[in-house]
Amino acid sequence: MKIPHKIGVFKRFLSEKTTMKYGYYFDGLFDLPFHKDKRHIRVWLPEDYDFDDPSKRFPVIYFSDGQNLVDRYLAAYGEWELDRTAHKLKREGYSSFIAVGIDCPIIPDDRSNELNPPYPPNIPSARRRINHPHADKYIDYIVGTLKPLIDKLFFTMKEKEATGIGGSSMGGIMAFYAYIYRPDVFGYSLSFSPAFFFYHKRNWFKILDKYDINPEKNGKLFLYVGGKDFEKVFVKRTLETFHYLEDRGFDQENLGLIFDSREPHHEKAWAKYLPEALKLWLK
Repeated sequence: MKIPHKIGVFKRFLSEKTTMKYGYYFDGLFDLPFHKDKRHIRVWLPEDYDFDDPSKRFPVIYFSDGQNLVDRYLAAYGEWELDRTAHKLKREGYSSFIAVGIDCPIIPDDRSNELNPPYPPNIPSARRRINHPHADKYIDYIVGTLKPLIDKLFFTMKEKEATGIGGSSMGGIMAFYAYIYRPDVFGYSLSFSPAFFFYHKRNWFKILDKYDINPEKNGKLFLYVGGKDFEKVFVKRTLETFHYLEDRGFDQENLGLIFDSREPHHEKAWAKYLPEALKLWLK
């Protein structure tokens, strides 16, 4: 099998210094309609991806903070070790998959605005930073531009059930919002340490009520939250959201939750529980 150097606008990423052990990594630089600066978009392909066999196709999950997925030398704070998790799951009999990651912007407040749902936060400290939330534009770009490109260039499964979205912290609330905003596209959401606490309980559930969330329409969702240090503020609203979904008819077949009070707000914790989250989607 010949591995191409380039696939469309994506060039194969090769580095002598990398922590990625499995799979193939491609990278492209893109203009984004919701931000003034160009951004790296990274495509990780599993080790059993066959560049010569378009009949073998893979589910796809889209991630925010793409620089953190498989290589510590690219990561801002730490990596998710996604390639190792995928390798382990494959050996356990789960399906391989493709991961697509959009790098975060350099300015933290830009990240907060582009990943927050288009509803002003209620918490004053968050409202000062998030003054033009537009996760809808971020998600519209994935749905309308990025996903069609990925489906054209790579051997993907295009169906809703084979299309996921994931992220942590601000990326976690974005991934959850994408799941309820575009249930026609995303059949799975991996929402880790989601920043639901930006909204008072009453306001948050008013937002959720707008979308008539139910397992038949929305598919599968996995929530994770830790409980150590700063992560404590994420706990209450995440657990309340989990119970809200249970009341809507979600059960263990389509809804997962891990709450580990020992874990801080960090990529190491998200990497630790990534396997369990992906099992819900891939089973």
